[in-house]
Amino acid sequence: MPRVTDYDAISFQYDCRYRVRDFRGIEQALLQFVGPADSAKLLEVGCGTGHWLGFLATCGRSPIGMDSSKQMLLRAREVSSEWTLLQARAEVLPFPNSYFDRVFCINSCHHFTNKPTFLSEARRILQPSGGLMVIGLNPHQGQDKWWVYDYFPETVRLDKERYQSTAEIQAAMEQFGFIRCEVREVQHIRAMMPARRAVQQGFLERGYTSQLAILSKQEYEAGMGRLNKATEDAAALGEDLLLTTDLRFFGVFGWI
Repeated sequence: MPRVTDYDAISFQYDCRYRVRDFRGIEQALLQFVGPADSAKLLEVGCGTGHWLGFLATCGRSPIGMDSSKQMLLRAREVSSEWTLLQARAEVLPFPNSYFDRVFCINSCHHFTNKPTFLSEARRILQPSGGLMVIGLNPHQGQDKWWVYDYFPETVRLDKERYQSTAEIQAAMEQFGFIRCEVREVQHIRAMMPARRAVQQGFLERGYTSQLAILSKQEYEAGMGRLNKATEDAAALGEDLLLTTDLRFFGVFGWI
């Protein structure tokens, strides 16, 4: 049984990632995908607290945001009372056929219970010439280096269970009638941070990322034990333990 992230419980910590990471590559991919027409009907599935809704709003767009978590949507509502927000599941999109010009999900598809059903639903609600964009990690290729994977090794297996490979997503899109499907790397994050600073800024709390949130209490505490020991060993040598992030985000694109 795949583990499920309780986003209601971690909604207050979710935006931490956007305060410390530069997602300029994803921003550019999103703008290119939605196109220049400010009248286009846009839907974000898995909008969370509304980060990408806010970004598009600054660019003159008015997307609809949808998420299954009530608390995440309440956080989004605190940011703007003008956004159109709906609580619903990705597998049952509450819209008529051929309604949207673009549908996108960013770092959320791995949470969907039935990913093929979501793709089918996205195809249904898209207009002719409409497009779908799915952005996320691809842990199956083994290129990523991440301190979360290093000190909490269970997360590697769990991510391979939760995430489809980009090839699988592309093949599924084609199966549901999308054309001109392609995969592109849209963001490569490289960063190093002293472990002590990461602790101070809350990056080691379970709500920082879903990879930590889905761990059992025992798995999380064991990982923190490994990390604390490594921090102490480095300090004994007069050094700071550095936490490495080297992650690639890929976009899978399909068109009607």
